[in-house]
Amino acid sequence: MRIILPYLMILALVTGMSVSGSCQQKPAPKLTPPQLQSFIGNTKGGTLPLEMTLNLVDSAVWVIDAKKNRYYISRFVVLFRSKDRFEDEQTGEIKTHYNSSSLEVKNANYISESWRRYLYENFKSGDELLIGDIIVRDRNGEYYKAPDIKILIQ
Repeated sequence: MRIILPYLMILALVTGMSVSGSCQQKPAPKLTPPQLQSFIGNTKGGTLPLEMTLNLVDSAVWVIDAKKNRYYISRFVVLFRSKDRFEDEQTGEIKTHYNSSSLEVKNANYISESWRRYLYENFKSGDELLIGDIIVRDRNGEYYKAPDIKILIQ
Protein backbone atom coordinates (compact mmCIF):
# COMPACT_ATOMS: atom_id res chain seq x y z
CA MET A 1 0.00 0.00 0.00
CA ARG A 2 2.85 2.36 0.79
CA ILE A 3 4.30 1.79 -2.68
CA ILE A 4 1.04 2.54 -4.48
CA LEU A 5 0.18 5.66 -2.44
CA PRO A 6 3.03 7.87 -3.80
CA TYR A 7 2.11 6.91 -7.36
CA LEU A 8 -1.53 7.83 -6.77
CA MET A 9 -0.51 11.18 -5.30
CA ILE A 10 1.70 11.95 -8.31
CA LEU A 11 -1.10 10.93 -10.69
CA ALA A 12 -3.60 13.19 -8.89
CA LEU A 13 -1.11 16.07 -8.95
CA VAL A 14 -0.42 15.69 -12.70
CA THR A 15 -4.14 15.41 -13.51
CA GLY A 16 -4.93 18.52 -11.48
CA MET A 17 -2.20 20.50 -13.24
CA SER A 18 -3.42 19.52 -16.69
CA VAL A 19 -7.02 20.46 -15.86
CA SER A 20 -6.03 23.84 -14.41
CA GLY A 21 -3.71 24.49 -17.36
CA SER A 22 -6.43 23.85 -19.90
CA CYS A 23 -8.85 26.22 -18.14
CA GLN A 24 -6.42 29.14 -18.38
CA GLN A 25 -5.97 29.01 -22.17
CA LYS A 26 -7.20 32.05 -24.03
CA PRO A 27 -9.77 31.54 -26.78
CA ALA A 28 -8.49 31.80 -30.33
CA PRO A 29 -9.08 35.23 -31.87
CA LYS A 30 -11.88 35.41 -34.40
CA LEU A 31 -10.79 36.82 -37.73
CA THR A 32 -13.60 38.53 -39.57
CA PRO A 33 -12.99 39.68 -43.13
CA PRO A 34 -14.13 43.18 -44.01
CA GLN A 35 -17.50 43.71 -45.70
CA LEU A 36 -16.46 44.50 -49.27
CA GLN A 37 -18.38 46.03 -52.17
CA SER A 38 -17.28 45.67 -55.81
CA PHE A 39 -17.93 48.20 -58.57
CA ILE A 40 -17.23 48.72 -62.23
CA GLY A 41 -17.48 52.40 -62.96
CA ASN A 42 -20.28 53.57 -60.69
CA THR A 43 -22.39 50.38 -60.60
CA LYS A 44 -22.47 47.11 -58.67
CA GLY A 45 -24.12 45.32 -61.59
CA GLY A 46 -27.66 44.27 -62.37
CA THR A 47 -29.78 44.55 -65.50
CA LEU A 48 -28.50 47.53 -67.47
CA PRO A 49 -29.33 49.04 -70.86
CA LEU A 50 -26.91 48.44 -73.72
CA GLU A 51 -25.77 52.09 -73.89
CA MET A 52 -24.81 52.18 -70.21
CA THR A 53 -22.97 48.86 -70.47
CA LEU A 54 -20.97 50.15 -73.45
CA ASN A 55 -19.83 53.10 -71.31
CA LEU A 56 -18.79 50.76 -68.47
CA VAL A 57 -16.33 48.86 -70.68
CA ASP A 58 -13.76 51.66 -70.30
CA SER A 59 -14.33 52.00 -66.54
CA ALA A 60 -12.17 50.73 -63.70
CA VAL A 61 -13.01 47.85 -61.39
CA TRP A 62 -12.68 48.93 -57.76
CA VAL A 63 -13.46 47.60 -54.29
CA ILE A 64 -14.19 49.42 -51.03
CA ASP A 65 -15.08 48.35 -47.49
CA ALA A 66 -17.70 49.72 -45.07
CA LYS A 67 -15.35 52.56 -44.05
CA LYS A 68 -14.90 53.60 -47.72
CA ASN A 69 -11.28 52.39 -47.81
CA ARG A 70 -10.17 51.34 -51.30
CA TYR A 71 -8.44 48.01 -51.82
CA TYR A 72 -5.72 47.19 -54.31
CA ILE A 73 -6.93 44.82 -57.07
CA SER A 74 -4.69 41.77 -57.26
CA ARG A 75 -6.65 39.97 -59.98
CA PHE A 76 -10.08 39.35 -61.46
CA VAL A 77 -11.67 37.32 -64.24
CA VAL A 78 -13.92 38.78 -66.94
CA LEU A 79 -16.45 36.35 -68.41
CA PHE A 80 -18.52 37.38 -71.41
CA ARG A 81 -21.48 35.17 -72.34
CA SER A 82 -23.03 36.10 -75.67
CA LYS A 83 -26.51 34.86 -76.46
CA ASP A 84 -26.47 33.75 -80.08
CA ARG A 85 -29.31 32.42 -82.19
CA PHE A 86 -28.99 29.82 -84.89
CA GLU A 87 -31.25 27.80 -87.15
CA ASP A 88 -31.38 24.06 -86.56
CA GLU A 89 -30.75 22.50 -89.98
CA GLN A 90 -32.88 19.43 -89.31
CA THR A 91 -36.01 21.09 -87.88
CA GLY A 92 -35.66 24.65 -89.22
CA GLU A 93 -36.24 25.94 -85.67
CA ILE A 94 -34.49 29.04 -84.31
CA LYS A 95 -32.57 28.05 -81.17
CA THR A 96 -30.48 29.92 -78.63
CA HIS A 97 -26.89 29.08 -77.82
CA TYR A 98 -24.42 30.73 -75.41
CA ASN A 99 -20.78 31.35 -76.33
CA SER A 100 -18.41 32.14 -73.48
CA SER A 101 -15.11 34.01 -73.53
CA SER A 102 -12.96 34.88 -70.53
CA LEU A 103 -9.95 36.94 -69.62
CA GLU A 104 -7.86 37.02 -66.45
CA VAL A 105 -6.59 40.44 -65.42
CA LYS A 106 -3.70 40.64 -62.94
CA ASN A 107 -2.41 43.65 -60.99
CA ALA A 108 -4.64 46.09 -62.84
CA ASN A 109 -8.14 47.44 -62.44
CA TYR A 110 -8.89 48.00 -66.14
CA ILE A 111 -9.73 45.45 -68.82
CA SER A 112 -7.06 45.31 -71.54
CA GLU A 113 -7.52 47.52 -74.62
CA SER A 114 -8.01 44.60 -77.03
CA TRP A 115 -10.70 43.07 -74.81
CA ARG A 116 -12.46 46.39 -74.36
CA ARG A 117 -12.64 46.70 -78.13
CA TYR A 118 -13.89 43.08 -78.41
CA LEU A 119 -16.63 43.69 -75.82
CA TYR A 120 -17.63 47.01 -77.34
CA GLU A 121 -18.05 45.42 -80.77
CA ASN A 122 -19.94 42.32 -79.56
CA PHE A 123 -22.32 43.51 -76.82
CA LYS A 124 -25.98 43.04 -77.64
CA SER A 125 -29.24 42.62 -75.77
CA GLY A 126 -29.42 39.34 -73.79
CA ASP A 127 -25.66 39.03 -73.23
CA GLU A 128 -24.06 38.75 -69.78
CA LEU A 129 -20.86 40.21 -68.38
CA LEU A 130 -19.49 38.72 -65.19
CA ILE A 131 -16.52 40.15 -63.34
CA GLY A 132 -15.76 37.46 -60.82
CA ASP A 133 -13.12 35.90 -58.66
CA ILE A 134 -12.02 39.38 -57.58
CA ILE A 135 -9.03 39.12 -55.25
CA VAL A 136 -7.97 42.28 -53.42
CA ARG A 137 -5.16 43.18 -51.02
CA ASP A 138 -5.32 45.57 -48.08
CA ARG A 139 -2.58 47.86 -46.73
CA ASN A 140 -1.23 45.08 -44.51
CA GLY A 141 -0.80 42.70 -47.44
CA GLU A 142 -3.76 40.49 -46.51
CA TYR A 143 -5.75 39.04 -49.43
CA TYR A 144 -9.56 38.92 -49.56
CA LYS A 145 -12.16 37.79 -52.09
CA ALA A 146 -14.57 40.52 -53.10
CA PRO A 147 -18.14 40.00 -54.36
CA ASP A 148 -18.70 39.36 -58.06
CA ILE A 149 -20.23 41.91 -60.43
CA LYS A 150 -22.87 40.52 -62.79
CA ILE A 151 -24.38 42.58 -65.58
CA LEU A 152 -27.25 41.43 -67.78
CA ILE A 153 -27.56 43.58 -70.90
CA GLN A 154 -31.07 44.70 -71.89
